[in-house]
Amino acid sequence: MSKVSRSILSARVTNIRARLVGNVLIVLSLLSLTVVLYSAAFSRLDQAVVVLKEAVTQPGALMVEQQTAALAETDAALNMVQTVPIVWGLLIGGVFVVIAFTTVHSIARPLEQLTEAAGHLAAGNLEERVPVKRSDEFGSLGIAFNEMAEQLQASYVELEDQVAERTRALQDANYALQRRAIQLEASSEVGQAIASIFDIDQLLRTTVELIRDRFKFYHAGIFLLDETGKWAVLREATGEAGAQMKTQGHRLAVDNNSMVGWAALHRQSRITLDVGEDAVRFANPLLPYTRSEMSIPLMFGGRVLGVLNVQSIEEAAFDEDDVRTLQSMANQVAVAIENARRVSDEAAMLEATSPIYRASRHLTTATTTSEVADAIIDSVAETGADGCLVVEFVFSPSGEPQALMYRGVWRRDREPQFKPGLRLPISESPFPFELVSNLWAVTDVEQDSRLPQSARRVFMATDTRALVNIPLRSGEDVIGQVVVLRTTPGSFSDSALRLYEVLSGQASVALERAQLVERAQRRAQQERTTLQMVDHIRRAVDVEQVLQITAEQISQAMEVPRVSIELSLEE
Repeated sequence: MSKVSRSILSARVTNIRARLVGNVLIVLSLLSLTVVLYSAAFSRLDQAVVVLKEAVTQPGALMVEQQTAALAETDAALNMVQTVPIVWGLLIGGVFVVIAFTTVHSIARPLEQLTEAAGHLAAGNLEERVPVKRSDEFGSLGIAFNEMAEQLQASYVELEDQVAERTRALQDANYALQRRAIQLEASSEVGQAIASIFDIDQLLRTTVELIRDRFKFYHAGIFLLDETGKWAVLREATGEAGAQMKTQGHRLAVDNNSMVGWAALHRQSRITLDVGEDAVRFANPLLPYTRSEMSIPLMFGGRVLGVLNVQSIEEAAFDEDDVRTLQSMANQVAVAIENARRVSDEAAMLEATSPIYRASRHLTTATTTSEVADAIIDSVAETGADGCLVVEFVFSPSGEPQALMYRGVWRRDREPQFKPGLRLPISESPFPFELVSNLWAVTDVEQDSRLPQSARRVFMATDTRALVNIPLRSGEDVIGQVVVLRTTPGSFSDSALRLYEVLSGQASVALERAQLVERAQRRAQQERTTLQMVDHIRRAVDVEQVLQITAEQISQAMEVPRVSIELSLEE
């Protein structure tokens, strides 16, 4: 029972008790008055009897006179006796009318005030209060009602603040998602634009211009390492400052004295969100408005080809999504640079029609992990392989490999034993996780001691006699693997191994890009679902409706048939 209900009940009981006591006192008073009246009447009757007795003893006319007086006295006494019930009835009726009126008024008026105030409160006027002018239970009830109204008003204000804060957070999230979508679209555009460019100067020029224009950066430049690996030479940059630096032969040592040199030396991205606080940064007088800067190494096959450098006029202009997107783009640029170098002469240009070129084209246009897996399998199938497995690793929040997901499964001579989408614990992988980080070939599964005995049994049972492991990387981290299968033992051709090496870099970039897109899409869907849920909850008018809407929205979002919400209410 609520505090308000208990107060109402207590007030009613106390007032009824008080009215009963008052009524009893009034009735006792009336009974006392009746006794007095009857006593007076009987006293007069006694006097009349005395007079009659005396009249009987008197002679003649005197007796008649006394009898007449006695009869008159008797009539007066009888009239008094007859008048008492009438007077008593009138008094009792009047008293009860007064009692009823005062009782109804004293009880009904406070209840009317409470009812009126409750109606205003239910209509949304949370500032409504009950005037407290009494010190009895109705006064306590009014105080309890006002406390409840204040708590309700405070809760509503708090809820409004939470909704406003959540709305702002959702708006910020939507802005971030829109920005993220633009970045991913720009990344895809850069990848498609550079995939078919084999002139390295044009490739670099197109890359820095697209990055600057699509990401709205102040400056973008690409440094390539010279033959000694000791200097990072600026090969392309945007704007007049970039043109001047190229003319001057701008270069930075691969050491800890500049962000570009540091990134090349340590093979890691370096970010400064406030250039005034980074002692490593090289302050370029041609770029005076730089406030944030990021340098990302261009890696291919474990080698550093150069560094992508971007600068912004805003402080704290880069976040984790920017880093991931630009890292993915840097990987694409590294692959494109390597491809451009390989087709720099006429003989290599003919190779552009080979599986390497077709694989690059397919992977560049892939936008989902399934499309990436299909493009990898198509490329592997052209090398004479008999089967292929495309595996994506699933990591725990702490970064430890937790499971493996088969994204692509193909056998040339038969239907695969399982379909894509199979997820297994990392402990059930035929390869120890430490073996998947390098590209290596097994010419005879039965004889190769690098494979655990359990892995040999698995491959022999599936008629696999030779294989190649192709790691898929995101920077220094392994995010998946491609396993090329063959049903006969023997070495793989140099052209096939070369394709697999190129495929490792290109497929890694494509898989990482697809993962970023899919994560962004999932996050966008989660934010839309949350916004929809908050919008529905805001329209609810009571707690029961809030819980019902919450359960329905969770059921739809998680695609489960039933959701139960239990609340523990304390007195």
